[in-house]
Amino acid sequence: MMLIQNIALFFIATLITFVIFIIDLNTNNTLAVASLYTVVILYSWLLPGKYASIYAALTCTGLTFFAVIKTAEMNIDPTNLSQMNMVISIVAIWTSVTLVFIAKSSFASLESINNQLSESSAALLEKVKELDVHQEQLSKNKILLENLNKELLIKNQELERFTSIASHDLQEPLRTIGNMVQLISKKYHDNFDAQGKKILDYVTTATERMTIMIKGLLSFSRIGNKRKIETVACQTLVEDIVLDFDATLKAVNGKVIFDSLPTVNGNPVELRLLFQNLISNGLKFRKIDVLPVIEVSAKESNTHVTFSVKDNGIGIDSNDFAKIFFIFQRLHPTEEYDGTGLGLAYCRKIVELHGGKIWIESKIGEGSSFNFTLAKNI
Repeated sequence: MMLIQNIALFFIATLITFVIFIIDLNTNNTLAVASLYTVVILYSWLLPGKYASIYAALTCTGLTFFAVIKTAEMNIDPTNLSQMNMVISIVAIWTSVTLVFIAKSSFASLESINNQLSESSAALLEKVKELDVHQEQLSKNKILLENLNKELLIKNQELERFTSIASHDLQEPLRTIGNMVQLISKKYHDNFDAQGKKILDYVTTATERMTIMIKGLLSFSRIGNKRKIETVACQTLVEDIVLDFDATLKAVNGKVIFDSLPTVNGNPVELRLLFQNLISNGLKFRKIDVLPVIEVSAKESNTHVTFSVKDNGIGIDSNDFAKIFFIFQRLHPTEEYDGTGLGLAYCRKIVELHGGKIWIESKIGEGSSFNFTLAKNI
């Protein structure tokens, strides 16, 4: 089909050229007739091939020369303007060639730009399709996340109710056991031998420890409920905590060093419990022959404030770093260090509720550094 089209174009161009040439041979005005070759030059735009216009121009130029020589127009009247007809015709032919080349170059540039735009449009369309797929996936993920959040909220509420009910229900029989043990100890203590008295003391101690653990579990489940966020001056907060620990610090000749702590947004009760637990740990897990020194410092970034509570105590083995922030995880028996194993679990939960994270850096015998971040905006 393309070949037939090209043959037809060449035939038409040849026909037009032949007609003009015949007319040129049979007239005495080369300018008027030869200038019609510009039609052939302009028509050559449609012919295939990069140099079709040049070939057409050369053919038309040759035919013009031939017609002038054949008709002897230049020798008729040398003073007449007609002697310049051939030159003017040649100029018209090659001017047309120049215009065709300029037009072709512009058309080629436009075609190249159009191709680039088409490719860009196709690439953009693919990107839009990808974005649509991603948007659809994001919508699905959003719906899934919302459903998971709803389920999590329900689970948390159920867990809170369960913890509250279980704690209250467990405290009642424990209270009964404690009262019965006290009654037995008061009324029948003298009737027990040494082993019986020891067993009775074990029961009493275990009952008291279980009561403390249940109360701690209940307190842990309530952290984050009915929270009120406000501006908290950490410098003032730590100053008040140090005053509370005044008697303990004097008893062990310890000290807490801090200066220029920033102001943050958070729940004051929770943040007080956070700093209080970490400072208390530094005093509790001190080395026997070293006076306890606890350093509290802070460093601000664009989004968070990083706090550090560093002590010179007994330190923690790196193998225990991961588990110390979970509830009831004790590294030492109660005979050595008292406590419920909930303090650091409190700290982790409070830090996470304030948009941060908590971690530890420590070596056995060289002390520990508890580091945590708090988000500036929660």
